[in-house]
Amino acid sequence: MTLRNGRLVLAWALSVLLVVALAGLTLSVVALRKQDATAAQREGALKAGRQLALDFTTYDYQTWDADSKRVVDDSTGQFKQEFQAGMNAVKTDVVANKATSKGDVMEAAVVSNDKDSAQVLVIVNAVITNTASTDGVERRYRIKLDMVKENDHWLTADLQTVG
Repeated sequence: MTLRNGRLVLAWALSVLLVVALAGLTLSVVALRKQDATAAQREGALKAGRQLALDFTTYDYQTWDADSKRVVDDSTGQFKQEFQAGMNAVKTDVVANKATSKGDVMEAAVVSNDKDSAQVLVIVNAVITNTASTDGVERRYRIKLDMVKENDHWLTADLQTVG
């Protein structure tokens, strides 16, 4: 092999290595961007789920309309319809009993998610007062939220207390 042929083989080998390295770098960048997008989606669903659970467990008989509106505004589908359908009956009881509830989110986690849906579990402690219990009673709620992304905003499509 002549010196010239050796240089051509070396140049060819370096070119192949450069192409392989660039392909690997491109794949790594794409994977990192996808991972960042997935993490951002999970974080968005988690934040919205925490807030809805807090809003759902926090109310005051004097501000019921505003308190319940926050829940409605962050809801969709069947949950929104059911919540709206029962709001007036619940308001009657809340006002008659001068009820309050102050929720405090203790833990929250995303159980599953994709780009436009997620399931979030939230543990909330709430102190509830009313005319029968003016000192307050603490309750713990385990809430499962089915979240959906509509127009780049996470909304609650279903809420179930699971414990």
